Amino acid sequence: MPTNVPPQYRKVEDRYREAETTQAKIAALQEMLSIMPKHKGTDHLKAQLRTRLSKLMAELEGPSAGKSGGRAEPFSLPKEGGGRATLIGPTNVGKSLLLNKATGAKTKVGAYALSTQEPVPGMLPYKDIHVQLVDTPPISNPGTQGRLYGLLRSTDVFVVVVDLSLDAMEQVREVCAALGEWDFRMLAKDEPSPEDDYWKSKPTILVANKADVHGALDQYQILEDEYGSRFPVIMASGEEGVGLDELAEAVFDALQVMRVYTKSPRVKLEDFERVNPLVLPIGSTVIEAASQLHKDFGQNLKYAVLWGQSSKFEGQRVGREHPLVDGDVIEIHGS
Repeated sequence: MPTNVPPQYRKVEDRYREAETTQAKIAALQEMLSIMPKHKGTDHLKAQLRTRLSKLMAELEGPSAGKSGGRAEPFSLPKEGGGRATLIGPTNVGKSLLLNKATGAKTKVGAYALSTQEPVPGMLPYKDIHVQLVDTPPISNPGTQGRLYGLLRSTDVFVVVVDLSLDAMEQVREVCAALGEWDFRMLAKDEPSPEDDYWKSKPTILVANKADVHGALDQYQILEDEYGSRFPVIMASGEEGVGLDELAEAVFDALQVMRVYTKSPRVKLEDFERVNPLVLPIGSTVIEAASQLHKDFGQNLKYAVLWGQSSKFEGQRVGREHPLVDGDVIEIHGS
């Protein structure tokens, strides 16, 4: 049976053949698998590509330390909360301490290189929602790069962390070069993510850590002057817990999401508590909110009663396609 792969696949295949590094080959194979049509004619080709990918991953990660005894793959983290932001950076820049102070997650903090060998998730609070924040091994560590690539593909926001006690610009360039080897693209402020390239184009935040050290302000100013017009640049200190609120707000903004509250018709507005909102992409409609709450609500939705900034007046009756904004309260009515 013919494979009938699209022209886009052929272009990526050419890039795979021309790739000179293991990272570039893995990136191309991942993309080939993601765009390959799903039918019986491609089953054999998929198996071949997965075999190649497995060998390249093993080559990149080096010799195994032994069998894991059935332990789950630590880099395959389930997403939680309103989205995922991933801390990326060179070794010993303070990512683990930042995660610990921002989320309370138990992390291994050490003043030595490569103290983090596996990703560690935590839940970052922002107003009345939580976002998953993930600490990762150093991006330049060859022993974990192959598995880290898959984790970065599934993240929503890159949070690049650098150490203000060292050359901050050089650290940013190191991270950019590493991400470039995987064909990732760092999106600037308010730059929309291409719908056909979501896996590789990520909103990016720069966190200048160790603001408590001597000379930190000078290094921060250099970063701000160079990158401030493109990315949010946050001055932080994991040691002192500084900049964590600004980080949470920047992550929420980068996610391009909003909070929508759902009220039961049996509850009076004055008794309604705004807690546990739905987290939806900006621009979502009433029908999309109802469907996320429960598929039956979406299928049976007739109209909604609305309170909030997107309404012309409080308690307005709106239809299925009415666009919502952050903080809206809706009461769903079905047929």
